Amino acid sequence: MRKRFDIAILGSGFAGSLLALLLKRQGFSVVLVEKDRHPRFVIGESSTPLANLYLERIARTFDVPELLPFAKYGSWKAHYPAIPVGKKRGFTFFWHQPGRSWEPTLHGQRAYLLVAASPHDAIADTHWFRPAFDAHLVELARCAGVVYLEATTPLHAVETVHGMELMVEGPGGQEQLTARFVVDATGAHAWLARQMGYKPESHLHLPERIALFAHFRHVARADAWLASYQDTWPYTPDDAAVHHMLEEGWAWVLHFDNGITSLGFTLRSDRLPAQDAEACWQQLLARYPSLQALLVQAQPLYSLRMLPERPLCFRQLTGRSWALLPSGVGILDPLLSTGIPLTLLGVWRLATLLSQYSGAPPLEALQHYQTITLHEFDHPARLIGGLWRVLDQPETFTALSKLYFAAASFRETRLRLEKESGIPGFLLSDHKTFVQQQEALLAQLLQGNLPTSEALCAALQPFDLAGLTEDRQGFYPARAEDALAACYKIPATREEVWAALQRSGFIATDSAVKTQALELL
Repeated sequence: MRKRFDIAILGSGFAGSLLALLLKRQGFSVVLVEKDRHPRFVIGESSTPLANLYLERIARTFDVPELLPFAKYGSWKAHYPAIPVGKKRGFTFFWHQPGRSWEPTLHGQRAYLLVAASPHDAIADTHWFRPAFDAHLVELARCAGVVYLEATTPLHAVETVHGMELMVEGPGGQEQLTARFVVDATGAHAWLARQMGYKPESHLHLPERIALFAHFRHVARADAWLASYQDTWPYTPDDAAVHHMLEEGWAWVLHFDNGITSLGFTLRSDRLPAQDAEACWQQLLARYPSLQALLVQAQPLYSLRMLPERPLCFRQLTGRSWALLPSGVGILDPLLSTGIPLTLLGVWRLATLLSQYSGAPPLEALQHYQTITLHEFDHPARLIGGLWRVLDQPETFTALSKLYFAAASFRETRLRLEKESGIPGFLLSDHKTFVQQQEALLAQLLQGNLPTSEALCAALQPFDLAGLTEDRQGFYPARAEDALAACYKIPATREEVWAALQRSGFIATDSAVKTQALELL
């Protein structure tokens, strides 16, 4: 086996495998080191429109067309029917009260929120069934010529004047690998950063949390809870990333087309009902009867897992010949599905850097990568931390969450219109005015003052392309007419927006949809 490589990548989740594939296509010799075996159970499954757009850009930039079908639900189902996937039409939120079945109102406020990310199923986002998806990317990398070392654990790493030496141990014993550059794709383990002597620091904005989760079969759907609103809902409620908002934290429900459902809780450590996973699970379900009803016939595929999600992050992400992907910075609570798009941005940036500098980026370029990666982690972390402060307040949570939805839809639209040059910042983290306004609103919250509706509206208005500043009774569809009416904010002409919506598949064949949108042209 060849033991000298241009690039070594530690960890073969979707990010490590994808980066290995991209770099191999650019002509580098690449080794991919994985301590486990595929397929393997892993969470972090919910994609977003931004993630899909990043994946499309990556596939086209690095000439990997076989990735393109994964960017939309319809094309995934058509081209890769054997790889399980889940349909994600948007974000659904249900607020619960302990000891009571779910009702449409809670303390006089709407106990639901549905924000659509797509207007129809064909271009819907996806939940990635990671055991199969990750294994598929590994196979693509391996078939492209990447050397794949499975069941191989990294033991030591030492920087040299020529790169880095890695000592690993696999089924055949220990061996030494030499690489000009090493990428740590081990996620929250951040093995290489720790090996280099760095330690994570506390993050002031995120709470101390515990995740409790598994995969299940026969989880019931909550669509019937909103049956009386069926004429106005923007999508079937459970065809989404479903969030059940609780006093102790929140629960996610992600349905896959193979009958499996990813379901788990992320809870405040100081509100944990029990230290044992099974006891904690049962007490939570007993406390929230509507959740318990959804799981009456549920069968777990694995034992329940309970993992700490500590508010820690690494601030040193690079060295002379190594770098961490964004997934190694820290664990962002998955409340807004930020994990996959942030990680894809990191893959895109590192693949670009390594290609541009023949596998040896200068320190200044690596420092820039570190600075922007940390900023893009901190920006949503602050908002997520603010949202955690108002998890049990539907009206305030809804208002604050629109900062995310406005930023996401604004950047998505600009990407579809090809108004962004280079690699864009995550959400609007690179837009000075938006960042300042969000920071001012969150600072008020930290001081115990709820932001006023006028202040929130003022912050949202310049970026709102989806009618978020209007009261739409808790239902926010993805409508072409909203983007057309707000085209001056992008800025773009209505004709440009219409052409982009058609190119992206946003406009379906429904003549009524076309007629309504064309009236604005």
